[in-house]
Amino acid sequence: MSLRPADCHGVGSPRMSLLAELRRRNVIRIAGLYLVGAWLITQVAGTVLPMFDAPAWFPRSVVLVLAIGFVPALIFAWVFEITPDGLKRDSEVMPGTSIAPLTGRRIDRVIIAVLVLAVIYFGFDKFVLAPRRAATQAPATVNSTAAAPGTTEASTITSQSIAVLPFENLSADPDNAFFANGIQDEILTGLAKIAGLKVISRTSTLRYQSRPPNLLEIARELGVANILEGSVQKAGNRVRVNVQLIDARSDSHLWAETYDRDLQDIFAVQSEIAQKIAESLQTTLTRDERASLSIRPTHNTDAYESYLRARSLILETSSYDRVTVDRGVEALETAVALDPEFALAWAELAQQHVWAYFSGFESTSAHFARATTALERAESLGPTLPQVAMARGFYLYYGLHDFPAALAVVRKAQRSLPNDARAWYLSALLGRRLGQWESSDADFQRARELSPNDYSITSELGLSLFVQRRYKDALPMVDAALALQPDDPAMLHTKLQCLWSLEGLAGGARLLDEIKSASPTVLALRGTQAWYQRDAARAAELLRRAVATDAEGTVLPNYLAGYVPARIEWELLLASVEQQGDPAAAGKRYRGLLAMAEAGLAKPSTPYIEAAWRVVRGRSLSALGQRAEAAAEGRRAAASVPASGDALEGPVWEDYLAEIHAMNGDAAQAVPLISRQLRMKGSLITPMLLRVDPIWDRIRTDPGFKALAGEQR
Repeated sequence: MSLRPADCHGVGSPRMSLLAELRRRNVIRIAGLYLVGAWLITQVAGTVLPMFDAPAWFPRSVVLVLAIGFVPALIFAWVFEITPDGLKRDSEVMPGTSIAPLTGRRIDRVIIAVLVLAVIYFGFDKFVLAPRRAATQAPATVNSTAAAPGTTEASTITSQSIAVLPFENLSADPDNAFFANGIQDEILTGLAKIAGLKVISRTSTLRYQSRPPNLLEIARELGVANILEGSVQKAGNRVRVNVQLIDARSDSHLWAETYDRDLQDIFAVQSEIAQKIAESLQTTLTRDERASLSIRPTHNTDAYESYLRARSLILETSSYDRVTVDRGVEALETAVALDPEFALAWAELAQQHVWAYFSGFESTSAHFARATTALERAESLGPTLPQVAMARGFYLYYGLHDFPAALAVVRKAQRSLPNDARAWYLSALLGRRLGQWESSDADFQRARELSPNDYSITSELGLSLFVQRRYKDALPMVDAALALQPDDPAMLHTKLQCLWSLEGLAGGARLLDEIKSASPTVLALRGTQAWYQRDAARAAELLRRAVATDAEGTVLPNYLAGYVPARIEWELLLASVEQQGDPAAAGKRYRGLLAMAEAGLAKPSTPYIEAAWRVVRGRSLSALGQRAEAAAEGRRAAASVPASGDALEGPVWEDYLAEIHAMNGDAAQAVPLISRQLRMKGSLITPMLLRVDPIWDRIRTDPGFKALAGEQR
């Protein structure tokens, strides 16, 4: 008995089409069965595995194995057939034997059974499991564009949401307040790692008392269902921590505990509190989250206290306060000296050094090298810590200006810190530098949900909407920032610019009439308004007072992007006003500004600080008649921070270049640039400012300029 020749029913058979052969060998049936079965396996695995704290890579591995196995399954179906005698190679089946139909019917029955199971699981998941997931994991839908806190509806607040109020310091020594603040902050840091919770940042709870009487009102303002209150008493090496978790909606105590421990055990207390909160709020911790909460940052309690002192200074004061920044750095350096293996302290120290470099406090290569050393030390000690990853993102952002790489690092860190408002804030800042305006706005909104009382987040969102020319959307956010910090100069300036764009000079006059402050910035704003109204005498008087009274050297993002004191730009404006009535005084002032800019350029700095000083030098040179060099300096400023590399600030330096061309009377250069700027997000040039700002007067009669300004003459 001979076997059938292979060419009678193999792949190359001339008498049977490939499709018919695939059907005969049941390859198509096996493919369908495999796909349906694989779908069912992945769906069940996605539901069941998290219940056993399986790591995130395990479900992905299941999908990968199933995908890899698809092709071998088809090859197996092609090569083998199921016979009454078991599996046999297709070429071994005797001619005339009709095995395929029998095998096909068996496979059909298996397919039907698997399909029934898939339908049952689909219905169970849709109508039973999905509602449960939504009830426990859906975040609160907070109205992020509200002008002030307190607008969250109770129906939108998830039960897995919490705010930790400032811990009361019960220690005999009032200086131990930083320790109570630090315990609160560390508990919040632990809670921020739990994806199933919504956790309000410490920045947004600072304004409240430790034990306020109006818990329900505070909970509504913050958009949470639960409040954690606590107190800390430290005496020598002993610490007592009292905590109580309260459901603010019913004013009922969910859990309370008192911990009397040695200072060495404070880390275990913080971890236990975070886990008890998660348990009380019916949130399941993953294995990775539980492991992350158990990490002990240092074994040196003195180093830990220095770290907490630094964190308290950093979180509660302005980052533009040089004295506070220096004190924070000093405390962190003490911490790493006491424990050279304290990764979190090294990470925080790296960020502070980078900020000092970027802000202009210490813009030297030697200082940046200190930041690099601190970061490398942190990464060698804690390569998997999300706080260390955040420090790397901060370093890439403010130190190297590598925005794409920084955003990638921060996005990865957000997976381990889903409730860290600062992580979302940093990604929002980076997104707009890259021109990713929609994702940046979404990240700002997410950060504000987690920290609704955070001035930095609210004000930067307002500023971001403003530079996108969304003036109506920006105003509520600017007002919300002013509600948090009344008379804040940066937000007053931004609001004035919004009103100029929406209502003209009349809107600006109305706002300035409402402001009672006589700060240097407000004086400068009044002087600017007067100059736009062509009241040179009043403008000069107000600007002189602003320059004379700004003893602290106010730094604002609205003036030269905040890289040099605001009074430098006020002096530039004052000099242009003086040119009309007192050219000698104006010339003297411009020469003084020119000398100041050249001194600034002679110092080590960042490209951003260099761009600011080049603008000062360019405008001064133009006013002094050195027009070619002025234009060249303006181009150097724009090239230092090009719009192609920084979508937020790059356009600002091109705005200044357009102004220098206008001061030179060079409409041929200015008008095309203005035309482009009017279409660009990030540019602060508007048709209204073109109409009223005297800086454009030397090109005002140009037809192209008149068309851009919307002038009808």
